[in-house]
Amino acid sequence: MVIIQQAKFTRTDYRALPEGFRAELLDGVLVKEPAPTVWHQVVVGKILQQLVELVGLHRAITSPIDLFVDDHNVLQPDVLVLSKVDAVLPGDKEVATPVLVVEVLSPSTASRDRDQKVGVYLRAGVGEVWLIDPSLAVGEIHRIGGIEPFSVGELTVSRIVPGFAIDLARLLET
Repeated sequence: MVIIQQAKFTRTDYRALPEGFRAELLDGVLVKEPAPTVWHQVVVGKILQQLVELVGLHRAITSPIDLFVDDHNVLQPDVLVLSKVDAVLPGDKEVATPVLVVEVLSPSTASRDRDQKVGVYLRAGVGEVWLIDPSLAVGEIHRIGGIEPFSVGELTVSRIVPGFAIDLARLLET
């Protein structure tokens, strides 16, 4: 991970980055990381596939996609789901605040995802933030009202996206 720091990066600074420069802006700090592991992307793909079947390609989107939260936060969730009225149209460069975000944790990003990004998402109005840790086979759903942990052997159901449920054992099987 490379953290590039100036006084405090802004949304304007972020937009000046070259296209394809994959980074996030978190509380004014520009964070650039290497690509995730292949297994991380397999898990993300399985989640995306399930969500696309439920809500369609114009509402379920995977990273890299810029979610402009405010002047000092531009995040790239692994998977996001937009409301019906905020579905993406051709030419869109930004997405509205999603109703659901899923982050698949990696050892290098887990603490930042949990300790910083979840709060930014919830303050922005995201209804549910799902954290899935493939290495520990556990997950958490964060909502304004608290955290709901889940693990293998449980079918965990979204309150926000009807029909979306995760069985970690099935999700993480090779």
